[in-house]
Amino acid sequence: MNTSLHFLLLLIVGSSTSAYRYRNVNPTSLPVRRSPSLTSDTIGISDCLELDNVLTPQTYNIDNEEDSEVEFVMGRKTSITLNLMRGSFLRIASDLSGGTPLEVIKNRVTTTGDNALSTVKNVFEEGGLAAFWKGTPSRTVEGALMGAIFLAGSAAARNQVLRVRPHSRNLAALAGGLVGGVAQAFIMTPAGLVFTAVNSSEDDVSSMKVVSDIMRKRGPLGLFAGFSAMALRQATNWASRSTFTEIARTNLRMTQYGLIGEIGSGIIGGLGSTWNTPVETLRVFKQRDIAQGIERPYCEYIDEIMSEGGYPNLFRGVTPRAIQAVWQTVFMVVVPNVLGI
Repeated sequence: MNTSLHFLLLLIVGSSTSAYRYRNVNPTSLPVRRSPSLTSDTIGISDCLELDNVLTPQTYNIDNEEDSEVEFVMGRKTSITLNLMRGSFLRIASDLSGGTPLEVIKNRVTTTGDNALSTVKNVFEEGGLAAFWKGTPSRTVEGALMGAIFLAGSAAARNQVLRVRPHSRNLAALAGGLVGGVAQAFIMTPAGLVFTAVNSSEDDVSSMKVVSDIMRKRGPLGLFAGFSAMALRQATNWASRSTFTEIARTNLRMTQYGLIGEIGSGIIGGLGSTWNTPVETLRVFKQRDIAQGIERPYCEYIDEIMSEGGYPNLFRGVTPRAIQAVWQTVFMVVVPNVLGI
């Protein structure tokens, strides 16, 4: 855990020199054309009005066709490879430092219906602290791939929107979250299926055994069972986290409070994304049953869950999920914002 955090600190320090500068600049400001430097001939001008024109900077008219071709300075471009590496490090650091235990608790609460405190107690009694990191090997592989593809995809989509509409930061954040979230679903569906099966099973099963059983019964495509729910969850997850975080940063002007404001924006974004918890509840039940060889339509899960406790029952596990959402948002949205990625 300490090693991961050490890597994260090195990554932040090493990346700060290549951060996009436009995130620290007022997005409504226009480029400024520098006036010619004063010379002895200029100072000797007798006409006060002409001297005033020399001393006053001239601004571009954004409606002017010639001036509108001037591109906003956005700093040095970050390579896709570097974003892939950053995403992997950030996601692994997020999981090892707290994301994996929160995922274990969330899955257990969702499938058993117990409250978060009793779940923590039960998990600890089963295997001590190590039980909270159950499924870490598959989670680490998943995190490395997910973090890489998310950061590269979201950064590319966000920057593309900003090139077309430089002032539309909220729209850019929404596009980045949607693209990054859907891209993650291709990695997270099989990895999430294995992780859910390992942590919802009453027996001590390994990740490799779960994979081999699914491959034997359903073939390679069986690992992508539940993809529709996963894609919907991931797209809405990260679109909400990115957009709500950006709204807090720009519209609520929380960036004026420095790093504390950035973290506060991430907290708002993470908490705001928990509105889609019912999708996550259905996803957990679906993938748990698939790992056990049970095939059921989503409507049966909805009827079963609501018959036990009505609509609030669809939000089972919302407390650990909210904490996890904040944790991941700080790592995957706030840190890239601070770095200007």
